[in-house]
Amino acid sequence: MNSENKTQMPSTSAPASNTETARRAEFYHGLRIYAFAGTMLLLFILGLLLFLRPTTSESEKRELTKFPAFSVDTLVSGEYFNQINTWYADTYPGREWLIGINNSIRELFGIRTVQLVQPKPDLPNDTPSDPDGPSTPSDPDIPVDTTPIERLGSVYVKGNTAYEVYSESKKNSERYAELITQAAEQLGGGVKVYDIIVPLSSSVNLSEKELGQIGASDSKAAIDAMYAGMSGVTTVDAYSILREHNDEYLYFRTDHHWTTRGAYYAYTAFCKAAGIEPLPLSTWQKYEFEGFLGTLYNEADQPAALKSNPDTVEAWVPNGTNDIRITDKSGASLKYRGGLVRTDTDSFYANAASKYNCFIMGDNPLTEIHNETKSDGSSIIVVKESFGNAFVPFLVDHYEYVYVVDYRYFKSATGKTLAEFVSEKGCNTVLFINNLTATSATARISDMERLLGI
Repeated sequence: MNSENKTQMPSTSAPASNTETARRAEFYHGLRIYAFAGTMLLLFILGLLLFLRPTTSESEKRELTKFPAFSVDTLVSGEYFNQINTWYADTYPGREWLIGINNSIRELFGIRTVQLVQPKPDLPNDTPSDPDGPSTPSDPDIPVDTTPIERLGSVYVKGNTAYEVYSESKKNSERYAELITQAAEQLGGGVKVYDIIVPLSSSVNLSEKELGQIGASDSKAAIDAMYAGMSGVTTVDAYSILREHNDEYLYFRTDHHWTTRGAYYAYTAFCKAAGIEPLPLSTWQKYEFEGFLGTLYNEADQPAALKSNPDTVEAWVPNGTNDIRITDKSGASLKYRGGLVRTDTDSFYANAASKYNCFIMGDNPLTEIHNETKSDGSSIIVVKESFGNAFVPFLVDHYEYVYVVDYRYFKSATGKTLAEFVSEKGCNTVLFINNLTATSATARISDMERLLGI
Protein backbone atom coordinates (compact mmCIF):
# COMPACT_ATOMS: atom_id res chain seq x y z
CA MET A 1 0.00 0.00 0.00
CA ASN A 2 1.23 3.39 -0.91
CA SER A 3 2.30 5.34 2.15
CA GLU A 4 0.46 8.39 0.81
CA ASN A 5 -2.86 6.46 0.94
CA LYS A 6 -2.60 5.58 4.64
CA THR A 7 -5.18 7.31 6.82
CA GLN A 8 -3.87 8.90 10.10
CA MET A 9 -6.33 7.89 12.89
CA PRO A 10 -6.75 10.53 15.64
CA SER A 11 -5.52 9.50 19.13
CA THR A 12 -8.06 9.70 21.97
CA SER A 13 -5.88 8.45 24.81
CA ALA A 14 -4.12 11.76 25.59
CA PRO A 15 -7.28 13.92 25.84
CA ALA A 16 -8.96 11.27 27.96
CA SER A 17 -5.98 11.23 30.27
CA ASN A 18 -6.00 15.03 30.52
CA THR A 19 -9.72 15.07 31.24
CA GLU A 20 -9.35 12.49 34.00
CA THR A 21 -6.48 14.45 35.57
CA ALA A 22 -8.51 17.64 35.47
CA ARG A 23 -11.49 15.93 37.10
CA ARG A 24 -9.28 14.48 39.81
CA ALA A 25 -7.65 17.87 40.46
CA GLU A 26 -11.07 19.52 40.63
CA PHE A 27 -12.28 16.86 43.07
CA TYR A 28 -9.32 17.30 45.42
CA HIS A 29 -9.58 21.07 45.14
CA GLY A 30 -13.23 20.90 46.18
CA LEU A 31 -12.37 18.45 48.93
CA ARG A 32 -9.79 20.89 50.35
CA ILE A 33 -12.33 23.70 50.25
CA TYR A 34 -14.93 21.62 52.11
CA ALA A 35 -12.33 20.42 54.61
CA PHE A 36 -11.20 23.99 55.28
CA ALA A 37 -14.78 25.24 55.57
CA GLY A 38 -15.66 22.35 57.87
CA THR A 39 -12.65 23.06 60.08
CA MET A 40 -13.54 26.75 60.29
CA LEU A 41 -17.15 25.86 61.13
CA LEU A 42 -15.99 23.43 63.82
CA LEU A 43 -13.67 26.05 65.34
CA PHE A 44 -16.47 28.63 65.22
CA ILE A 45 -18.84 26.27 67.03
CA LEU A 46 -16.12 25.46 69.55
CA GLY A 47 -15.66 29.18 70.12
CA LEU A 48 -19.36 29.54 70.93
CA LEU A 49 -19.30 26.93 73.70
CA LEU A 50 -19.41 29.22 76.72
CA PHE A 51 -18.78 26.43 79.24
CA LEU A 52 -15.35 25.79 77.68
CA ARG A 53 -14.23 29.40 77.82
CA PRO A 54 -11.45 30.21 80.32
CA THR A 55 -11.92 33.14 82.69
CA THR A 56 -8.29 33.62 83.73
CA SER A 57 -4.88 33.24 82.12
CA GLU A 58 -2.39 31.34 84.28
CA SER A 59 0.56 32.27 82.08
CA GLU A 60 -0.32 35.98 81.91
CA LYS A 61 -1.47 36.17 85.56
CA ARG A 62 -4.65 38.09 84.72
CA GLU A 63 -8.39 37.80 84.40
CA LEU A 64 -9.56 37.51 80.80
CA THR A 65 -12.03 39.88 79.16
CA LYS A 66 -15.60 39.54 80.43
CA PHE A 67 -18.61 39.50 78.11
CA PRO A 68 -19.63 43.16 77.70
CA ALA A 69 -22.70 44.59 79.34
CA PHE A 70 -25.30 45.74 76.84
CA SER A 71 -26.15 49.40 76.47
CA VAL A 72 -27.92 51.36 73.75
CA ASP A 73 -25.04 53.84 73.47
CA THR A 74 -22.41 51.17 72.78
CA LEU A 75 -24.79 49.39 70.37
CA VAL A 76 -25.41 52.55 68.34
CA SER A 77 -21.73 53.50 68.26
CA GLY A 78 -20.68 49.99 67.25
CA GLU A 79 -18.44 49.67 70.32
CA TYR A 80 -20.60 46.85 71.69
CA PHE A 81 -19.67 44.54 68.83
CA ASN A 82 -16.00 45.54 69.12
CA GLN A 83 -16.14 44.52 72.79
CA ILE A 84 -17.72 41.19 71.84
CA ASN A 85 -14.91 40.60 69.33
CA THR A 86 -12.33 41.30 72.05
CA TRP A 87 -14.10 38.96 74.47
CA TYR A 88 -14.40 36.22 71.84
CA ALA A 89 -10.68 36.33 70.95
CA ASP A 90 -9.43 36.73 74.53
CA THR A 91 -11.42 33.81 75.94
CA TYR A 92 -11.26 31.38 73.02
CA PRO A 93 -10.94 27.76 74.28
CA GLY A 94 -7.32 26.59 74.08
CA ARG A 95 -6.13 30.15 73.44
CA GLU A 96 -2.84 29.81 75.34
CA TRP A 97 -2.02 26.51 73.63
CA LEU A 98 -2.78 28.04 70.20
CA ILE A 99 -0.61 31.08 71.01
CA GLY A 100 2.25 28.75 71.96
CA ILE A 101 1.90 26.81 68.70
CA ASN A 102 1.84 30.06 66.72
CA ASN A 103 4.97 31.38 68.45
CA SER A 104 6.81 28.09 67.89
CA ILE A 105 6.00 28.17 64.17
CA ARG A 106 7.04 31.82 63.89
CA GLU A 107 10.31 31.13 65.67
CA LEU A 108 10.94 28.06 63.49
CA PHE A 109 10.85 30.33 60.45
CA GLY A 110 12.84 33.08 62.16
CA ILE A 111 9.87 35.45 62.42
CA ARG A 112 10.47 37.37 65.64
CA THR A 113 10.19 41.00 66.64
CA VAL A 114 13.66 41.40 68.11
CA GLN A 115 15.47 44.64 68.69
CA LEU A 116 19.17 44.33 69.46
CA VAL A 117 19.97 46.96 72.05
CA GLN A 118 23.02 48.97 70.99
CA PRO A 119 25.40 50.38 73.61
CA LYS A 120 25.06 54.11 74.20
CA PRO A 121 28.16 56.28 73.99
CA ASP A 122 29.96 56.70 77.32
CA LEU A 123 29.03 59.92 79.08
CA PRO A 124 31.36 61.98 81.26
CA ASN A 125 30.85 61.41 84.98
CA ASP A 126 29.56 64.95 85.53
CA THR A 127 26.83 64.72 82.87
CA PRO A 128 23.53 65.59 84.60
CA SER A 129 20.67 63.12 84.26
CA ASP A 130 17.30 64.07 82.83
CA PRO A 131 15.15 65.02 85.86
CA ASP A 132 12.02 63.72 84.14
CA GLY A 133 13.48 60.55 82.64
CA PRO A 134 15.58 57.55 83.62
CA SER A 135 18.72 58.50 85.53
CA THR A 136 22.09 56.89 84.86
CA PRO A 137 22.87 54.05 87.32
CA SER A 138 25.65 54.88 89.76
CA ASP A 139 26.30 51.49 91.40
CA PRO A 140 29.76 49.93 91.14
CA ASP A 141 30.13 47.98 87.91
CA ILE A 142 29.84 44.22 87.58
CA PRO A 143 32.08 42.34 85.12
CA VAL A 144 30.35 42.39 81.74
CA ASP A 145 30.29 39.43 79.37
CA THR A 146 29.84 39.75 75.62
CA THR A 147 26.32 38.27 75.44
CA PRO A 148 24.10 40.73 73.53
CA ILE A 149 20.90 42.06 75.07
CA GLU A 150 17.76 41.78 72.97
CA ARG A 151 14.46 43.53 73.46
CA LEU A 152 11.37 41.36 72.99
CA GLY A 153 8.37 43.63 73.48
CA SER A 154 8.80 45.21 76.92
CA VAL A 155 11.22 42.51 78.09
CA TYR A 156 14.98 42.42 77.74
CA VAL A 157 16.62 39.04 77.15
CA LYS A 158 20.29 38.28 77.66
CA GLY A 159 21.18 34.69 76.79
CA ASN A 160 18.70 32.49 78.67
CA THR A 161 17.56 35.18 81.13
CA ALA A 162 14.78 37.76 80.83
CA TYR A 163 14.73 41.08 82.67
CA GLU A 164 12.17 43.78 83.30
CA VAL A 165 13.54 47.29 83.59
CA TYR A 166 12.89 49.80 86.35
CA SER A 167 11.62 53.17 85.18
CA GLU A 168 11.22 55.58 88.04
CA SER A 169 8.27 57.87 88.59
CA LYS A 170 9.68 60.43 91.00
CA LYS A 171 6.21 61.67 91.87
CA ASN A 172 4.98 58.18 92.82
CA SER A 173 8.22 57.31 94.60
CA GLU A 174 7.88 60.41 96.78
CA ARG A 175 4.23 59.55 97.42
CA TYR A 176 5.19 56.01 98.44
CA ALA A 177 7.61 57.37 101.05
CA GLU A 178 4.90 59.72 102.33
CA LEU A 179 2.40 56.86 102.66
CA ILE A 180 4.75 54.66 104.68
CA THR A 181 5.38 57.63 106.96
CA GLN A 182 1.64 58.23 107.29
CA ALA A 183 1.14 54.56 108.15
CA ALA A 184 3.69 54.85 110.95
CA GLU A 185 1.91 57.96 112.25
CA GLN A 186 -1.51 56.25 112.14
CA LEU A 187 -0.25 53.20 114.01
CA GLY A 188 1.41 55.25 116.73
CA GLY A 189 4.62 54.94 118.68
CA GLY A 190 3.71 51.57 120.17
CA VAL A 191 4.00 49.88 116.76
CA LYS A 192 7.39 49.34 115.13
CA VAL A 193 7.19 49.87 111.36
CA TYR A 194 9.74 48.44 108.90
CA ASP A 195 10.01 48.86 105.15
CA ILE A 196 11.81 46.71 102.56
CA ILE A 197 12.05 47.87 98.95
CA VAL A 198 13.11 44.99 96.72
CA PRO A 199 15.20 45.82 93.61
CA LEU A 200 14.47 44.09 90.30
CA SER A 201 16.70 41.38 88.87
CA SER A 202 18.15 43.77 86.29
CA SER A 203 19.22 46.12 89.09
CA VAL A 204 21.05 43.31 90.87
CA ASN A 205 22.45 41.21 88.03
CA LEU A 206 23.29 43.60 85.18
CA SER A 207 26.33 45.86 85.07
CA GLU A 208 26.20 49.64 85.28
CA LYS A 209 27.00 49.88 81.57
CA GLU A 210 24.27 47.41 80.65
CA LEU A 211 21.70 49.21 82.80
CA GLY A 212 22.56 52.45 81.04
CA GLN A 213 22.37 50.63 77.73
CA ILE A 214 18.74 49.61 78.28
CA GLY A 215 17.72 52.94 79.80
CA ALA A 216 17.09 51.76 83.36
CA SER A 217 16.64 54.26 86.17
CA ASP A 218 19.11 54.24 89.05
CA SER A 219 17.60 51.74 91.49
CA LYS A 220 19.89 52.42 94.41
CA ALA A 221 19.45 56.19 94.16
CA ALA A 222 15.66 55.74 94.01
CA ILE A 223 15.61 53.42 97.03
CA ASP A 224 17.91 55.72 99.02
CA ALA A 225 15.70 58.72 98.20
CA MET A 226 12.53 56.92 99.31
CA TYR A 227 14.15 55.77 102.53
CA ALA A 228 15.39 59.30 103.20
CA GLY A 229 11.82 60.55 102.72
CA MET A 230 10.41 58.26 105.43
CA SER A 231 10.03 59.24 109.07
CA GLY A 232 9.34 56.99 112.05
CA VAL A 233 10.18 53.93 109.92
CA THR A 234 13.06 51.45 110.18
CA THR A 235 14.31 50.85 106.65
CA VAL A 236 15.90 47.55 105.57
CA ASP A 237 18.75 47.50 103.04
CA ALA A 238 17.95 44.52 100.81
CA TYR A 239 19.72 46.04 97.81
CA SER A 240 23.26 45.74 99.20
CA ILE A 241 23.00 42.13 100.33
CA LEU A 242 21.38 41.04 97.07
CA ARG A 243 24.13 42.72 95.04
CA GLU A 244 26.70 41.09 97.30
CA HIS A 245 25.29 37.63 96.46
CA ASN A 246 24.39 38.26 92.82
CA ASP A 247 26.39 35.25 91.65
CA GLU A 248 23.70 33.06 93.25
CA TYR A 249 20.23 32.09 92.03
CA LEU A 250 18.41 35.13 93.45
CA TYR A 251 15.91 35.82 90.65
CA PHE A 252 14.10 33.62 88.18
CA ARG A 253 15.30 33.66 84.58
CA THR A 254 11.76 33.50 83.16
CA ASP A 255 9.75 35.42 85.78
CA HIS A 256 9.83 38.89 87.38
CA HIS A 257 9.88 37.57 90.97
CA TRP A 258 12.87 36.82 93.10
CA THR A 259 13.61 33.24 94.09
CA THR A 260 13.23 32.04 97.67
CA ARG A 261 17.00 32.31 97.99
CA GLY A 262 16.76 35.99 97.14
CA ALA A 263 13.96 36.40 99.68
CA TYR A 264 16.12 34.62 102.25
CA TYR A 265 18.88 37.22 102.01
CA ALA A 266 16.31 40.00 102.46
CA TYR A 267 15.04 38.09 105.52
CA THR A 268 18.54 38.13 107.01
CA ALA A 269 18.70 41.90 106.41
CA PHE A 270 15.34 42.31 108.18
CA CYS A 271 16.55 40.20 111.11
CA LYS A 272 19.59 42.44 111.45
CA ALA A 273 17.38 45.56 111.51
CA ALA A 274 14.93 43.96 113.98
CA GLY A 275 17.57 42.52 116.31
CA ILE A 276 16.61 38.91 115.51
CA GLU A 277 19.08 36.07 114.97
CA PRO A 278 18.44 34.75 111.43
CA LEU A 279 18.23 31.00 110.97
CA PRO A 280 20.39 29.25 108.36
CA LEU A 281 18.68 27.62 105.38
CA SER A 282 19.80 24.23 106.69
CA THR A 283 17.26 24.74 109.51
CA TRP A 284 14.37 23.84 107.20
CA GLN A 285 13.46 21.03 104.85
CA LYS A 286 13.91 21.97 101.21
CA TYR A 287 11.66 21.15 98.25
CA GLU A 288 12.22 21.83 94.54
CA PHE A 289 9.65 22.24 91.79
CA GLU A 290 11.05 22.13 88.27
CA GLY A 291 9.68 23.39 84.97
CA PHE A 292 8.60 26.91 85.99
CA LEU A 293 8.03 29.32 83.09
CA GLY A 294 6.94 32.68 84.42
CA THR A 295 5.56 36.05 83.41
CA LEU A 296 8.60 37.33 81.49
CA TYR A 297 8.65 34.19 79.36
CA ASN A 298 5.11 34.96 78.22
CA GLU A 299 5.65 38.70 77.87
CA ALA A 300 8.63 37.97 75.59
CA ASP A 301 6.39 35.76 73.39
CA GLN A 302 7.83 32.50 74.69
CA PRO A 303 11.33 32.53 73.14
CA ALA A 304 13.08 29.18 72.73
CA ALA A 305 16.09 30.33 74.78
CA LEU A 306 13.84 30.64 77.84
CA LYS A 307 11.61 27.65 77.11
CA SER A 308 14.61 25.33 76.94
CA ASN A 309 15.93 26.68 80.28
CA PRO A 310 12.93 26.71 82.66
CA ASP A 311 13.33 27.76 86.27
CA THR A 312 13.26 25.66 89.41
CA VAL A 313 11.25 26.93 92.37
CA GLU A 314 13.06 26.25 95.64
CA ALA A 315 11.06 26.25 98.88
CA TRP A 316 11.92 25.74 102.53
CA VAL A 317 9.14 24.65 104.91
CA PRO A 318 9.01 26.25 108.41
CA ASN A 319 9.33 23.94 111.42
CA GLY A 320 6.58 25.60 113.49
CA THR A 321 3.67 24.98 111.13
CA ASN A 322 2.80 24.58 107.48
CA ASP A 323 -0.91 25.41 107.90
CA ILE A 324 -2.63 28.67 107.02
CA ARG A 325 -6.03 30.29 107.06
CA ILE A 326 -6.86 32.63 104.19
CA THR A 327 -9.57 35.19 103.58
CA ASP A 328 -10.31 35.13 99.87
CA LYS A 329 -11.50 38.00 97.69
CA SER A 330 -15.14 37.24 98.46
CA GLY A 331 -14.44 37.58 102.20
CA ALA A 332 -14.74 33.83 102.91
CA SER A 333 -12.36 32.32 105.47
CA LEU A 334 -10.74 28.99 104.55
CA LYS A 335 -8.18 26.82 106.32
CA TYR A 336 -5.54 24.88 104.38
CA ARG A 337 -3.38 22.18 105.92
CA GLY A 338 0.03 22.32 104.26
CA GLY A 339 -0.90 25.57 102.52
CA LEU A 340 1.97 27.75 103.75
CA VAL A 341 4.37 26.00 101.39
CA ARG A 342 2.59 23.46 99.22
CA THR A 343 4.91 20.48 98.92
CA ASP A 344 2.58 18.90 96.33
CA THR A 345 3.02 21.84 94.00
CA ASP A 346 3.93 19.76 90.94
CA SER A 347 0.46 18.17 91.06
CA PHE A 348 -1.52 21.01 92.66
CA TYR A 349 -0.06 23.69 90.36
CA ALA A 350 0.66 21.58 87.30
CA ASN A 351 0.65 24.61 84.98
CA ALA A 352 4.24 25.72 84.29
CA ALA A 353 3.29 29.35 84.97
CA SER A 354 1.75 28.72 88.42
CA LYS A 355 4.49 27.13 90.50
CA TYR A 356 5.34 30.38 92.33
CA ASN A 357 1.86 30.02 93.87
CA CYS A 358 3.28 27.31 96.13
CA PHE A 359 3.93 30.10 98.68
CA ILE A 360 0.94 30.98 100.93
CA MET A 361 -1.55 29.81 98.27
CA GLY A 362 -0.78 32.82 96.07
CA ASP A 363 -2.21 36.31 96.48
CA ASN A 364 -5.10 36.51 98.95
CA PRO A 365 -6.40 39.55 100.85
CA LEU A 366 -5.44 38.06 104.23
CA THR A 367 -3.36 35.07 105.28
CA GLU A 368 -3.15 34.04 108.96
CA ILE A 369 -0.45 31.72 110.31
CA HIS A 370 -0.42 30.39 113.88
CA ASN A 371 2.81 28.79 115.06
CA GLU A 372 1.59 26.67 117.98
CA THR A 373 5.13 25.79 119.04
CA LYS A 374 5.40 29.33 120.46
CA SER A 375 3.21 30.80 123.20
CA ASP A 376 4.79 34.22 123.80
CA GLY A 377 2.10 36.20 121.95
CA SER A 378 4.64 37.57 119.46
CA SER A 379 3.16 38.69 116.17
CA ILE A 380 3.96 40.53 112.96
CA ILE A 381 1.82 41.92 110.14
CA VAL A 382 3.40 41.80 106.68
CA VAL A 383 1.92 44.23 104.14
CA LYS A 384 2.92 43.01 100.71
CA GLU A 385 2.31 42.35 97.04
CA SER A 386 3.40 39.08 95.41
CA PHE A 387 7.13 39.52 96.15
CA GLY A 388 6.27 39.02 99.82
CA ASN A 389 4.89 35.52 99.25
CA ALA A 390 8.30 33.81 99.15
CA PHE A 391 9.51 35.93 102.08
CA VAL A 392 6.78 35.11 104.61
CA PRO A 393 7.71 31.46 105.41
CA PHE A 394 11.07 32.57 106.88
CA LEU A 395 9.28 34.60 109.58
CA VAL A 396 7.09 31.80 110.90
CA ASP A 397 9.60 30.24 113.32
CA HIS A 398 10.23 33.64 114.96
CA TYR A 399 6.61 34.56 115.80
CA GLU A 400 3.54 32.94 117.27
CA TYR A 401 1.32 34.78 114.80
CA VAL A 402 2.11 36.00 111.30
CA TYR A 403 -0.57 37.98 109.48
CA VAL A 404 -0.11 38.67 105.78
CA VAL A 405 -2.05 41.56 104.25
CA ASP A 406 -2.10 41.93 100.47
CA TYR A 407 -2.84 45.63 100.25
CA ARG A 408 -4.27 45.30 96.73
CA TYR A 409 -7.30 43.33 97.98
CA PHE A 410 -7.48 43.60 101.79
CA LYS A 411 -9.79 46.60 102.17
CA SER A 412 -12.36 45.42 99.62
CA ALA A 413 -12.47 41.91 101.11
CA THR A 414 -12.54 42.81 104.82
CA GLY A 415 -13.80 46.40 104.90
CA LYS A 416 -10.99 47.29 107.35
CA THR A 417 -8.12 49.73 107.21
CA LEU A 418 -4.64 48.70 108.27
CA ALA A 419 -4.89 50.69 111.52
CA GLU A 420 -8.15 48.94 112.43
CA PHE A 421 -6.64 45.52 111.73
CA VAL A 422 -3.47 46.25 113.74
CA SER A 423 -5.59 47.39 116.68
CA GLU A 424 -7.84 44.32 116.39
CA LYS A 425 -4.86 41.94 116.52
CA GLY A 426 -2.92 43.92 119.13
CA CYS A 427 0.17 43.63 116.96
CA ASN A 428 3.22 45.82 117.61
CA THR A 429 5.29 45.02 114.49
CA VAL A 430 4.37 45.87 110.88
CA LEU A 431 6.58 45.19 107.87
CA PHE A 432 5.95 46.68 104.44
CA ILE A 433 7.62 44.83 101.55
CA ASN A 434 7.31 46.05 97.97
CA ASN A 435 9.26 45.50 94.79
CA LEU A 436 10.71 48.60 93.20
CA THR A 437 8.23 48.70 90.31
CA ALA A 438 5.30 48.74 92.75
CA THR A 439 6.66 51.90 94.42
CA SER A 440 6.39 53.72 91.08
CA ALA A 441 3.07 52.26 89.93
CA THR A 442 0.06 54.57 90.19
CA ALA A 443 -2.31 51.63 90.76
CA ARG A 444 -0.26 50.37 93.70
CA ILE A 445 -0.09 53.84 95.24
CA SER A 446 -3.90 53.99 95.04
CA ASP A 447 -4.15 50.55 96.64
CA MET A 448 -1.94 51.67 99.52
CA GLU A 449 -4.01 54.81 100.03
CA ARG A 450 -7.16 52.67 100.19
CA LEU A 451 -5.57 50.40 102.78
CA LEU A 452 -4.69 53.38 104.95
CA GLY A 453 -8.12 54.96 104.49
CA ILE A 454 -6.68 58.06 102.81
